[in-house]
Amino acid sequence: MTPTYDQARQLGKAYVGALNTGAGAFRRLFAPGARVVVGGRPAEDPADVLAVAPPGRSGFLRARLEPPQVCFTIRVRDRESARDLVHRVMVDEAGRIVSVEA
Repeated sequence: MTPTYDQARQLGKAYVGALNTGAGAFRRLFAPGARVVVGGRPAEDPADVLAVAPPGRSGFLRARLEPPQVCFTIRVRDRESARDLVHRVMVDEAGRIVSVEA
């Protein structure tokens, strides 16, 4: 399912909020058996995304629809710099994440 733009923005804010809260909160956004790719490689656990978007350092910038995906732009801050990353997400009818490429 491709959410509306408003739904995508709300999901993006929840996604980054969960990233910043920690692994448990982040995992709860995902459907069982979700496909997770981090840095171009398959990952075992949705929480592996925290390696590229660490808790407490990630901020939501925008959501963009690229059906059937939603792209979240996330700003990751370090002490002296910031970088913007795009996370590509697909959701099911219940709004749970079934696929993420981070």
